[in-house]
Amino acid sequence: MREYDGIEKRYQRPDADLAKSLMIIENLLGFTPLEDRLEFDLSFWAGGSGVFDKLAVSCSVTPEQMKLAQDKLRLYSPEAAIALDEWRDDFIWLVEDEDVCTDVLVRSAHFINQNKAPFQDVCLKTQSIYFAYMSDVNGWAAVWGQQDRLNYAYFCQG
Repeated sequence: MREYDGIEKRYQRPDADLAKSLMIIENLLGFTPLEDRLEFDLSFWAGGSGVFDKLAVSCSVTPEQMKLAQDKLRLYSPEAAIALDEWRDDFIWLVEDEDVCTDVLVRSAHFINQNKAPFQDVCLKTQSIYFAYMSDVNGWAAVWGQQDRLNYAYFCQG
């Protein structure tokens, strides 16, 4: 349960409480990442005006772990997002900030690169790119990477 106390809770690598950080990351992604090559910056804030969370994780991943994350986060490719009538407009507004999306993969990669943490890999349109179902300008989650690397970025303002 969140406390609306206006105090930021922040977990970063290296973290004095790695066990708690790993528990939070497991709750987010659906698996506990290996500690090698793990980087994270998790910022949670809740106060009288609502919540403001900004989360970033970069870790090694197995195909099984990637599948767990896809299921937990309800991930869709950008092409699948714009194919859904109920999500298309909000998704285009998120990545394009205009009415028409000229190249959804280029715009998705650009959006991620504008919002990723410095320690996270650059997103290329040739990589696997996913967004959590119904991501929009007020709350979104993106996952990108290739082969054995997963990058996760999350933002919520509400």
